[in-house]
Order: sequence, then structure tokens, then C-alpha cells
Amino acid sequence: MESAYALAAAELAKIRERNRAEHERRLNEVRTANPGFIQIERSLAAKGAALIRLITEKSADFSVIESDIKQLRRKKTDILHSLNLPEDYLDNIYTCSKCRDTGFDDRGGRCTCLKQLVARFMGQNSNLTERMKNQTFENFDFSLFSNQPPENGRDPFLHIKRIHDICKRFADSFDETHENLLLKGNAGTGKTYLSSCIANRALTRGKTVYYQTAFKLFDMLEKFKFNRCSADEQEQFKAVYDYVFSVDLLIIDDLGTEFTSSYSSIALFNIINSRCLDGKSTILSTNLSSESLTKLYSQRFASRVFGDFTTLSFIGRDLRMNKLRQK
Repeated sequence: MESAYALAAAELAKIRERNRAEHERRLNEVRTANPGFIQIERSLAAKGAALIRLITEKSADFSVIESDIKQLRRKKTDILHSLNLPEDYLDNIYTCSKCRDTGFDDRGGRCTCLKQLVARFMGQNSNLTERMKNQTFENFDFSLFSNQPPENGRDPFLHIKRIHDICKRFADSFDETHENLLLKGNAGTGKTYLSSCIANRALTRGKTVYYQTAFKLFDMLEKFKFNRCSADEQEQFKAVYDYVFSVDLLIIDDLGTEFTSSYSSIALFNIINSRCLDGKSTILSTNLSSESLTKLYSQRFASRVFGDFTTLSFIGRDLRMNKLRQK
């Protein structure tokens, strides 16, 4: 895949060029309608350069030039009014006023507009299927849990409502709280659905998200690591490798279903550990118990996950099987 950041940067360049062209069109419109406007522009440029020289030379008095500049600006405004145009008609045009379409704020951080563009372009690589894109908190069907019997003294309906609320709060604040989630439970109990809900909410907030199953993710990373792929795949898999470290929210689904090797165990720990140290949030979902996760990977991995992740245990019957029984 082509880097979403490269695509976003190219899109911002198009936006800047489009706005520059529109600004130039407006200037030519006013110049044509009132040729005297050109001389005012030239005078303003000359006065501005002279003012800069005086400031550089630390001159004590540049009030005369400042007064001339104010008069010239008033003349510009008068011309715009005479053409029934607003005073800001010739201001520089920016689609995003926060970063002036550069993609970065004054402190060098990524602007929301850049993150939104990246999220949009990541849509083709995020592995959120069309079905998953429709899985939102608002569409969550609590009635699927209403007729299920209690499990270990817990009501599945009340339990999933509590988990739903926790996931919703997480989706709205993970970038500030730097929390992580471990979703545990049998197949078909809502883990992937709620992961999709979180992903979709995060994307609407302008956050970048990458969803992938553990099987697919580590298959790609192993092929990249040991160069068992084509040149095109190598470039694509490298982009994935880089992205899992930098994306705002990483979601690894079905942990434990992948072919576990020494490399995948080390890679998983490095990803999780690096993201925790960088304050990047991660969601892991698995059908395995805590003991099985520790045995399958390592004590070091388990220590990091159980120490830095909030565990949500899903209970109840397989919802997919329930739907089949009802048909």
C-alpha cells in the first residue's frame, strides 16, 4: 500500500495549489475591474519593504511609513467595497485555518486535518470492511443479550451495557488517557463488533486507526522480516510495519489464532511495548484465557498487557449461532 501519509501530503499539496489558484483569480478579477489597484499593490510592497529596513536598522521613527501603509490599505478596502466584494476577499485562502493547509500546527504537531486525511486514505488499508464501518455504538443491538441466562452470577444484558459504556468512553478519550484494552471472551460475544464501534468513533474524531487480525498481521510482518515476498509486497508490508508503531489506535483481533513463532512473539511484544512507552493506545481481542496467553507468548508479554491494559471479559452465548437458530 502507498503510505497514507504520502497520499495525505499529496492531497494537501493539491488543496494549497487550488487555493493559490483561486487567490490569483480573485486578484486578477479586481485588477481587471480597477486597474488602479495594481499601483496600490506596488506601493504597498515598496512601503512594506521600507518598513522592514527601518525595523532592521532599529530606526526610532517609522510612523510616517506606517501611516502611508494604513492609507493604502484603506484604498484597497474602498476598491473592494466599490465592487461589492467583502474586505477579506483578497486574503490568503486556507481550507484549514489552524495549519494553513500545511498539515502541521505551530508546534510541529500533526493537525486534525492531516489526521482526517490520513484516516480517509487508511480506509482502503485499515481492513474495516463495509460491514464493519456500519458497526457503531448507535447501532449496537442490546436486545441480542436480553434473553440470555446468567453466567457466573452475571446478567449478560447488564454486563454488555457496562462494557459498551466503557468502550464508548475509551473511544472518546483514549488519545488523552493513553489507555489500552484487552477484550477477552468466547467467539461471537461482541468483541469484534465493539472494536469496530471504537474504530469508527475514533475515525470520526480525526484519529488514525489500523485494524488487523493477528493471523494476517504477523503473516505480513514475517514475510517482510525474512524477505519472503515480492518487491511490491515488501514495500506494502514495510508501510504496515511502520504504521503499527505510529497509528493513533491499533486494533489486533483474534490474538492467539496466528501461527506462533519466536519471531511473532518478539514482534508482538516490541509493538505493544513501544506503543505503551509512546503513549499510543492499543486494543487486543482474544478467545484465550489469561493463562493461555501467558503460555503462548511470554511472561514478559503478559506482564506488560495485564499491567497496562484494562481487561474486559465478554460473556454469553455465541450471538452468531443464536441468529442461525432463530432463522
